[in-house]
Amino acid sequence: MFAASGEGVDLARLLLDLLIVLLVARVAAEAAERVRLPAVLGEIAAGIVIGPSALGLVELTGERGVSLGVVAEIGVLLLLLQVGMEMDIAELRKVGTASMLVAVIGVALPFAGGAIAGVAMGEAGKTAIFLGAALTATSVGITARVFGDLRALATTEARIVLGAAVADDVLGLVILTVVVKVVTGGSVGVGTVAGTLGLAVGFLELTGIVGLLFVPKVLDVIHRRASSGATVVVAAFVLTLAFAELADAAKLAFIIGAFMAGLALGTSDHHERVSRDLGAIGNILIPVFFVQIGINADIGAMTKGSVLGLAAVLTVIGVAGKVAAAWGAVGTRADRLLIGIGMIPRGEVGLIFASIGLSNGVLDTDLYGALLVMILVTTVITPPLLRLRIGAGGAAAVEEDARAGAPEPEGGWLDLVDGEIRLRAEPPVATTVSIALRTASWLDAARPSNDLLDWFGRHRLADLRWDPDDTPAFLDLLRWGDSRMWRFFEATAVLERALPEVASAMVRRRSDVRDLDPLGSLRFPTVEALRQLTPDGAAHDDEVLIAALAVDVCEDGPTDTGCAADLATRLGRVAEADRIASLVADAHLLPHGSACPHVFGELEL
Repeated sequence: MFAASGEGVDLARLLLDLLIVLLVARVAAEAAERVRLPAVLGEIAAGIVIGPSALGLVELTGERGVSLGVVAEIGVLLLLLQVGMEMDIAELRKVGTASMLVAVIGVALPFAGGAIAGVAMGEAGKTAIFLGAALTATSVGITARVFGDLRALATTEARIVLGAAVADDVLGLVILTVVVKVVTGGSVGVGTVAGTLGLAVGFLELTGIVGLLFVPKVLDVIHRRASSGATVVVAAFVLTLAFAELADAAKLAFIIGAFMAGLALGTSDHHERVSRDLGAIGNILIPVFFVQIGINADIGAMTKGSVLGLAAVLTVIGVAGKVAAAWGAVGTRADRLLIGIGMIPRGEVGLIFASIGLSNGVLDTDLYGALLVMILVTTVITPPLLRLRIGAGGAAAVEEDARAGAPEPEGGWLDLVDGEIRLRAEPPVATTVSIALRTASWLDAARPSNDLLDWFGRHRLADLRWDPDDTPAFLDLLRWGDSRMWRFFEATAVLERALPEVASAMVRRRSDVRDLDPLGSLRFPTVEALRQLTPDGAAHDDEVLIAALAVDVCEDGPTDTGCAADLATRLGRVAEADRIASLVADAHLLPHGSACPHVFGELEL
């Protein structure tokens, strides 16, 4: 029961703490983003500043700590829910041998190295295990954004890193579950580890099967019978809490339940709405978790020579383990050093490890501080190293762009063979946009071959121009396309090179480093809202579609009518440009039409 003072929670103090935490978190995150650092680093730094180590504005002792800790735990629950929702089950099944080997080696080597280092330093067995576990997880979001900025997402190296990251997430969470139960459950022994591993795998399999089979169907039923779309979102969060409670009842980390709920919800037809609405709540609560990590840090301990020395040892082990893992990329001609660099950064899961270790008394303030330093260092050094290494291959890509290509074979450039989209011959660069559009239209039934993706990767630096003849195919994709198609365009960077308006939108979205989906910069929420409003996509007039696209990609949205007119002209709709700009100016009517569709006719909508 909340109370102003005395027994129970001091509501006034909690509200003041939240005000301080959220304010400084947002300011610090904005500052970090402006210098191209992850927002998480800014939030941790903010926590250190307002915590006992510096200003002492917020403390985590007594009832204050319990109250703020509960908010932070809800934030980390939402964080793992988002991670699960952004994971593509189909992509997990398609992870190739090279990616899987990179992931497994990249988990095993740092784990072993960290555990051995812990034992060598005289730490207890539980602590040594926790040190090793904290070095395992990769935060691939940073890597993916650098690949995207340099238009290298379609390269072999990027595909291996992103594929390995999918497996890495699952392996990291399994290790987290096992380690937390082992270190909090008594003695460490082979039997304890084996039993916990069996329980964790069994929980993952059971909740995975039940979730994938029944959660989408349950949400469909609720959607059909509910009078408000918000009911589906509430139901999704209730299911998340239920999965988390099941994990806790099984004596496993509750966040593994949230992750599995996210996997199940990600396969639902309603995942976009759920992700959007719960993501908005997550943007408020997740920073509380990262600020709490900074508050817990002892800046005095972190700057001690012994702690910095330990952090250096852990950093070397963490970096060396991930770089060595790149040699698992067998059967490819990929740049193994580039793959290794891409796997270096630690992030959210590593911070969760550190936080759990401190709260359970497994890590002392010195070890906690050393882990934080290691995570910060690996996160900061990765982007410049990636840019340096990828830049070394830029000249070769430009040289490839100059090739004219072969004559177009009979039947076209593309062929569909055994569920793969393949090239019949080497096309000229000028055909890149049309080939990308044709490939995207086939993605519902097939996947692009490695040779086709390599071709896009070789031409990633080529300048592209939009041909108005390609506009009808593009508008059809806007009507019927799905997330798989837009991820393909994100990876190949075709749209952003051919349409400058799309490019500027993606630059803005990539600056939001909190976005957990590294391939989610290319998205069109207004177009998606239009599709949900009138499921019969054929009813959408071209002008309405282009106007919705302009709202999504133009920097000032509905007020940027000049950008809308330029986009319409670029797409070959010169005569309709003024009408499209007028539609953009009236875009605020769309939410009203969506909320009250019975008031408007189809033409008005």
